[in-house]
Amino acid sequence: MKQPVALAVAMGIGVALGAAGSAHADVIRDDQWHLRYLKVAEANQKSRGDGTTVAIVDTGVDRNHPDLTGAILDPVFVTESPGATGVDQSGHGTALAGLVAGQGHKDERTGDEHGAGVIGIAPGARILPVVIGSPASPDPTGAVTPDQLADGIDLAVSRGIKIIVVGYSVEGSERLMRAVRDAQESDAIVIAADGNQPGQEFEPFPAGYDGVLAAVPLTRAGDVRVQSTSGRRLGFGVPGDQIMTTNSGGGYRVDDGNASPGLLAGAVALLRSAYPALKAPDIVRRMTLTAADAGEKGLDRDYGQGRLDLVPALTKSLPVPAPSASARPSGQPSAGASAIAQPAPAEPRPPRSREPYGWLLGLPLIAVLGVLVGNAVRAERQIRVSSTDGIDSERASS
Repeated sequence: MKQPVALAVAMGIGVALGAAGSAHADVIRDDQWHLRYLKVAEANQKSRGDGTTVAIVDTGVDRNHPDLTGAILDPVFVTESPGATGVDQSGHGTALAGLVAGQGHKDERTGDEHGAGVIGIAPGARILPVVIGSPASPDPTGAVTPDQLADGIDLAVSRGIKIIVVGYSVEGSERLMRAVRDAQESDAIVIAADGNQPGQEFEPFPAGYDGVLAAVPLTRAGDVRVQSTSGRRLGFGVPGDQIMTTNSGGGYRVDDGNASPGLLAGAVALLRSAYPALKAPDIVRRMTLTAADAGEKGLDRDYGQGRLDLVPALTKSLPVPAPSASARPSGQPSAGASAIAQPAPAEPRPPRSREPYGWLLGLPLIAVLGVLVGNAVRAERQIRVSSTDGIDSERASS
């Protein structure tokens, strides 16, 4: 069974909260516990994601949500159809958009223009809804297909987007794998749902492809919610338990695990904004080298690279990596595959100057050669004297 982002509305909370209102402002913002866990306020002092655009490959985004005003660009459609609007019927895309670039809205009690509602990890970023359409026929109630996701990724790449988030996990396909590789070769970072769901069939792609950042959902205590059957080679642990976010229709919903790609995409937006000259592998390298180790030491199958540590990722000075090609050749390891820095080659030492006293360095050698020559001359003289004495003795005896 295909797995969409499981943005489950907990016990009717999405309906009970309804449209945004000042009566619920404190509840909404206070329930965003992931903001405190990731120290987003501190991270936003370094970067707010300005100048970045995140493509959300989904069935649409609610552009009229009060917490997303001004953050959503005009949608693009994989398949153009008459009257297409990009309205988000399911709430998947809207939930991801809120976690990436939620703006909040005015708190009527305090007057703070952005003090109420959902605030995103990268409130300075913009969202491009890449609308993949309804589930494929002939089963209109079915799930999104791998080829639909591939088409969405391709469309995002064609628009020059460098951060692409996919809130689905599906079966793999050659078409989907090729779309991911093309995105990576264009310097884009693809973020996707981890796919491990309790009691459900595991379908790991696109998160299972090399170089794709898998969002591993964590509890409030920082533990993985679901043990992995995938290995999570390039996974990063991010909050994934009772996450408050935006919902279609102007309301809110509580995610129980798989809205986590939105948080990871927001983190990537902060980094790409703070370090605009860095290529995708270097952004992933910063995330990898600053991740908080968890589980078994080093890379492990449950936590992947570890828990995302947002502030160090933005601020820590890292060793300079060895020079590498800016673009990954086809078939070579992708972004993050060689995230550990190699020591830079030692520069050759400049030749020692021989001026003005460099000639003095040759005196000891000259002296040694002189002694050797003198000894050789004396030895030759002694041999000659000895030979002459021998001849004279023979003559005398005769």
